[in-house]
Amino acid sequence: MTSQQNPSQPSQCPMKTETLLYLVSSLLLAGVVVLSITDANVSLFLWLNQHLQVLPDTFWSNMTFVADTLFAVAVLGSVASLRPAMFNSGLVLLILGALFVQGLKPALDILRPAAVLGTDAVHIIGPVLKNHSFPSGHSFTALATAGLVLLYSPFTGSRGALVSVLVLGTALTAALSRAAVGAHWPMDILVGSAAGLLFAILAKTLTEKLSWLQSRGIEWFSAALLTITCISLIFHESNYPATRPLCVISGVLSTALLLRYGWQTWQARQARAG
Repeated sequence: MTSQQNPSQPSQCPMKTETLLYLVSSLLLAGVVVLSITDANVSLFLWLNQHLQVLPDTFWSNMTFVADTLFAVAVLGSVASLRPAMFNSGLVLLILGALFVQGLKPALDILRPAAVLGTDAVHIIGPVLKNHSFPSGHSFTALATAGLVLLYSPFTGSRGALVSVLVLGTALTAALSRAAVGAHWPMDILVGSAAGLLFAILAKTLTEKLSWLQSRGIEWFSAALLTITCISLIFHESNYPATRPLCVISGVLSTALLLRYGWQTWQARQARAG
């Protein structure tokens, strides 16, 4: 028996999931407006950077790695191996996200906290980053991944609500870690997070509306690309301390699930050919 699913038949996503993502993104953007009006971006960063130290650096290092693109690929690959239609929209999301984040960062070239306030005034975990602050790519990645996972989640009712809280809560904590490690202003985090949720909806919508994005070829290409990336994650050395175990565990688990998907797909093709 195989978990193969035709990507041309998109998963049935309750409208309330999209509504939830729109609501959360709206609240995040409302925070942007408040920060702009009150001019509290710097003061809020300093408060967060100081008070988040109540938790150990190891925790924030690992949470910031949860928002890393490599970890996001591991999550997308793992979930897509069980919900294959997500391979197509996941690839679309990765491409759109890269264009959005990497297009804005160098164009705006906003200085990061360490460059503005000095390294003595900021508690820094990991590398000292000074340029290309806006928007937060890690925050975008964390919330975009969470959004797409929820859009393809089969859970409904109270179980679905619990999954939504856990997934969004983890993603928002990962986004918040960017202030804890001293890498981003609150404005960067809020905009990146809101954009991530909106781009998740956009990626799924485009995949369902454009038939050529639903092809098996794109599904298999995405699966192969994610598998190679997850294998590399096993050997990845993060710039953040104490994240090596998370790299190995997430890399091994996601690779195993993707190889299982590949084996099942090959078996299904052999059965049809025979």
